[in-house]
Amino acid sequence: MTKTSQEMKELVEEFIKVTNINYEDQTEKIKEKSKIIDWQFHVGSNVIISKNANRSDRVHVNVNMRFPPQDAKLLVMKNQSFSKAIMEISEICTICNVGHQWIKDGENIAGLAIFSHVDEQILDRVSFHNTWDNVARVSGHVQKILRSNFSEFSTQNNTTDATIDKSMYG
Repeated sequence: MTKTSQEMKELVEEFIKVTNINYEDQTEKIKEKSKIIDWQFHVGSNVIISKNANRSDRVHVNVNMRFPPQDAKLLVMKNQSFSKAIMEISEICTICNVGHQWIKDGENIAGLAIFSHVDEQILDRVSFHNTWDNVARVSGHVQKILRSNFSEFSTQNNTTDATIDKSMYG
């Protein structure tokens, strides 16, 4: 039986609650800015779980990594280490069946989004947390790739908070 957007939101909120990670329902805030999001939760410091209005069949799970300015200076195409990192990140994302998108601020790379989705028809606690775990795991690998390619890359990043380090089951 097809789930409504509201039913999916209620399910997802229950799935988030079992993690005991702080979250915020940003639905009203986001609807003031955009009509394309039905609802959205901000979980921990860097996870966004949302339902787009134009896709009635899925829930999106995103980890957004932001890079401090000293790291962003390293992420330029002229830097061979960055080119190598891009290839390694693309490879791990492909292998793990998640998407990724570099976030630009003007000409500079300010961050990286790692994302996936759960189809409405299989939306249950296990499939939701498997997707979340997979996105989180890839985000951790991306940080390792960046640190291994850039000796100066900051070890301070926002992927080591409770959102990712904690098992999704408690």
